[in-house]
Amino acid sequence: MSGGDGIEGMALGRPGDPGAATWFRLDKDVPNLHEALRTKIGLDDLSAKSLTEVETRPRCFPHEKGALLNLRGINTEPGIDPEDMVSVRLWIDGERVVSYQVHKMAAVDELVAEQRRGAAPSSTGDFLVSLTDRITDRIHEVIEELDDDLENLEDVQEEKSVPELRHAIADLRKKVVVMRRFIAPQRDALDVLIAERYPWKTKVHDRRLGDVVDRITRLVEQLDSIHTRAAIVQDFLSVRVAERLNRTMLLLSIVTGVFLPLSLITGMLGMNVAGIPGTQTPWAFWSVSLGIVFLGFLEFLLIWRLRIT
Repeated sequence: MSGGDGIEGMALGRPGDPGAATWFRLDKDVPNLHEALRTKIGLDDLSAKSLTEVETRPRCFPHEKGALLNLRGINTEPGIDPEDMVSVRLWIDGERVVSYQVHKMAAVDELVAEQRRGAAPSSTGDFLVSLTDRITDRIHEVIEELDDDLENLEDVQEEKSVPELRHAIADLRKKVVVMRRFIAPQRDALDVLIAERYPWKTKVHDRRLGDVVDRITRLVEQLDSIHTRAAIVQDFLSVRVAERLNRTMLLLSIVTGVFLPLSLITGMLGMNVAGIPGTQTPWAFWSVSLGIVFLGFLEFLLIWRLRIT
């Protein structure tokens, strides 16, 4: 059901069934949100303040018979990078789930669609497991895409230009860092929730939440692996640049080594002073030119012999 105040209440389970509860879904359009949470839903001031605070880093805060839970999921709004993860803030107890989000999240939208089809989770514990599982599925899809992007970069690193690769690797590493910043604390938040004992959360729920935590742990490890592999590719680019610079410097050194003695000879013969030999000899210019060519050839042979090149 949806009221005129913007608060949408949806049933979890069938009325009268054990564990039947209500899901209140709120967004930024609810007027006087803090007051509505207290007066119309019945949360205390601490819970209402926690749901509406600006800081939304993943965390779990057990409070009385329920828990305050901040989770992060993939951003599904058009034109937004998926790694810019958005938050959903939850209050969960045995009778109700209160969720608040500013941006769209596919996992929440899927649960809304299921509820409207009559296939909603039957209790708050089932709701929590289903939501965290769907959020983790979406995160896994994005991380797999990052892994595929890195594999493509590894395959073409010999072919693409260094500036193009460097930009792509830097962008990928930034995405990995941003995602890991939220995913690792999310694992810790769920660990705290599993450790708490509530009547509405059974051992089955704890086991399924433990499976979600294991998946998140593997995703964190995969992000670490992607970050390390990206650093290796970046190191390879640095080596490519250094090798290219070394070859250029070597070529300049060889050119300098060959032409420096020749420049010395031509400079001495070009002095406009008396006594320079050959000034009166017709064949002196050609003799000196052939001598310079022969000397340059000897220097090249010497460099080749020493394997400097």
